[in-house]
Amino acid sequence: MQQMSVTAGKDKPADSNRKIMIGLEVHGYLNMAESRAKLFCNCAINATAEPNTTICPVCTGQPGSKPMLPNREAIDKIVAIAAMLDCRINERLIFQRKHYSWPDMPTGYQRTMSGSYSVPVGQEGSFLGIGIEEVHLEEDPARWDPETGQVDYNRSGYPLVEIVTKPDFASSEEVRVWLRRLTATLSYIKAVNPDLGIKSDVNVSVAPDFGRVEIKNVNSFRSIVRAIEYETARQQREVKEGKKVSMETRAWRDGEGISVFMRQKETAVDYMFIPDPDLPAVKVTASEIKKIAEKLPEKPAAKIEKYVKQWKIDHVDAEVLSSEILLAGLFEKVAVVVNPILAARWLRRELLRVLNYNKKELEEVKLDERHMIQLLKLVESRRITDETAKGILEKLVEKQFDVGEYVRKNNLFAVAATDILEKYCEEAIAENPQAVADFKNGKEKALNFIIGSVMKKSRGKATPQQVTEILKRLIK
Repeated sequence: MQQMSVTAGKDKPADSNRKIMIGLEVHGYLNMAESRAKLFCNCAINATAEPNTTICPVCTGQPGSKPMLPNREAIDKIVAIAAMLDCRINERLIFQRKHYSWPDMPTGYQRTMSGSYSVPVGQEGSFLGIGIEEVHLEEDPARWDPETGQVDYNRSGYPLVEIVTKPDFASSEEVRVWLRRLTATLSYIKAVNPDLGIKSDVNVSVAPDFGRVEIKNVNSFRSIVRAIEYETARQQREVKEGKKVSMETRAWRDGEGISVFMRQKETAVDYMFIPDPDLPAVKVTASEIKKIAEKLPEKPAAKIEKYVKQWKIDHVDAEVLSSEILLAGLFEKVAVVVNPILAARWLRRELLRVLNYNKKELEEVKLDERHMIQLLKLVESRRITDETAKGILEKLVEKQFDVGEYVRKNNLFAVAATDILEKYCEEAIAENPQAVADFKNGKEKALNFIIGSVMKKSRGKATPQQVTEILKRLIK
């Protein structure tokens, strides 16, 4: 299997002589599909609600209000994420108060499992060769607009996962590939809400002995890559000019494509971490961890390796097929009956083409693998043409039906009789003398025009390969 160039972290010690060191703090909103509630209260999670309509005294920090015990669904989801990233999972989890004075946190602190005395959910993990420092749970602040001063508390208290990597990346491209595979992996367990996206704090240092610069709240893959590239170039320019690169926090201005100074880098002391006295430690037993781990699916990286090595699938096709668990599951069911390379080509190209055209997800369609197998077996045996199969697939996305019966009922079988095809080819040759002359003069593309004429005569039921062979034999 093709590997990313970075293999540091748990699998390989970081190279102290490496010039560029990049680490991520990836934040994502947990997918609270069952409870649809915030972390410490029963307020609904609704990203489209009018501002300040899904709030209560707890998530707005009203005096005297106390948090409820943390949402159990959030605890289970965060444990599953840590397990998918091969982390050591702690059995006693403590929430801290991270103090800071900003309008987006009315209590004056954020409840988080990070900090000086914290016990994160997962530690010492590894994902695709990148070390995972920790995985922890925290509450999201409110949405504050510093331009207008307005605050929307709907988001205050949403459960967030934070995944902190070691500084094992050496380029923006490695980060881009890694993030894409991370989101695919988390989608397998429906851990992160895809509609709310992810954001990341990016840490960049151009050498181990230079200060680490953190760029806060970068909100898309594209912006993360651009921020890394800009900050790397900025620091290298500073070093070249003989300036010192100091530890600081910067903001990313996406429209301008630049980072700007915000403040000197904070330390744990600045946040005055203390264990939250309103929240008892959360206990996760070894049996609970085992139960969650046993339900985890095979990871996309393992599927890619299996598809490439065992089934000889093209690496790009393998990556696409493994990017979504339903698509991967459909492919695996079809590939044990139909030629895997044929199945990969049709699912990766034609099925996704039809879904994209109809603006549908595979989950909505509920495509029965038996019908897909019927279709591809007919293609594999050349009993129907590719064009006929594409038309049938477009109908299958709309409504499920027996493919074999449909082909028989509508007489869609490919024209295979040589005498009939020869008749069509002779007619096409007679009708297109200029194309025939061009082909004889070495213009290979001219043959495609004649093939198209034959396909029209056969109503798309002739196989292009067979037509091509007959035409080349007849045109002398």
